[in-house]
Amino acid sequence: MKRVSMRPAGSVSCAARQRRQLLHCGGLLVLVALGTRPLDAAAAAAAPATDALSWLARASAAARNASYSGIYVYSCAGITETARVTRLRNASGDSERIESLDGTRREVVRRGDEIHYLFVDSKMVRVDRRVSGRGFPDFLPQDPSMLAAYYAIETGPVDRAAGRTVQVIRLRARDGSRYTQEIWVDQQSGLPVKRRVIDERGDIVEQFVFTELSVGERMTLRQSMPGRRAAYAGWTVENSAVEEARPPSPGPLGSGPAKADDPASPPFPEPRMLPPGFRKVTQVSRSLPGHDRPVMQSVYSDGLATLSVFVDPDVARVAGHEGTSQRGAVGVITRAAGDRAVITVGELPPATLRKVADSIGPLAAR
Repeated sequence: MKRVSMRPAGSVSCAARQRRQLLHCGGLLVLVALGTRPLDAAAAAAAPATDALSWLARASAAARNASYSGIYVYSCAGITETARVTRLRNASGDSERIESLDGTRREVVRRGDEIHYLFVDSKMVRVDRRVSGRGFPDFLPQDPSMLAAYYAIETGPVDRAAGRTVQVIRLRARDGSRYTQEIWVDQQSGLPVKRRVIDERGDIVEQFVFTELSVGERMTLRQSMPGRRAAYAGWTVENSAVEEARPPSPGPLGSGPAKADDPASPPFPEPRMLPPGFRKVTQVSRSLPGHDRPVMQSVYSDGLATLSVFVDPDVARVAGHEGTSQRGAVGVITRAAGDRAVITVGELPPATLRKVADSIGPLAAR
């Protein structure tokens, strides 16, 4: 396997990137959503892995069905952040809790599709609903074979990570429109214990790795929920509402106006350029605190990487935030389009993300 270097990818500092990859652009809380698929059978997690695709299928199943707790380190551009994750899956569903262990105290708490983003030091919590968000170690599609058209899936060496014997699997991008990825799969549990994103030069863009991990041990719901969650006495609570939006009409952007009195009407159709294999996962309308009108979000994915396009009806909220930024594998392009703002967020190389953003032409007049 090709040896990759640890040269920083880009000069922009790596900000705190929790598992749901929160980015804040001019007051808009952007949830970078990853492709999601139905839960698969628990038996798949225990199936013997005989080739690269079998290993990925086992890793995908384990990440969805196992209960686990551990500490992982996220690194990019020479910056590292550490978090503790606890995930509990039982007959009533699943829940998880992610706690930052350095820097500003933050937590992400999820039970089912309800997500609480806690900013502990400022005693503020944002309540949201998961659209399709997944992250390390639960980031693979249910059917990894769908990735073979866009990634060369290869078996690497047997290695060690998090004190465990692991099988390395490499997903080599077949074109320059996406990143290559390497995954270290625990031979015993099937859970991914390390993930590395690599650009076309062979540089590591970002990395997740468990340093401590317990899989399948007996855990309680209390471990995956903070004690303060009930009522949040003395905290500022912001609630967001998410509704499924009707599919957009086909055709180029600006081909038809949205109805101002219909919040479910998407303000734009599809981008004119998407990387090969990317398809729409969902489109939603987000009602956010302090926003008089909903923000539209469209999510696209090739099954592994994800792209989101947001349209904010109030361009003033992005004033001073226009431009491009890169945080690990996630790029953000923010620009004004008349009286609205378009924010393009994706786990894509900067050149690819720019092509997508540039293909979102002038928005239709309202």
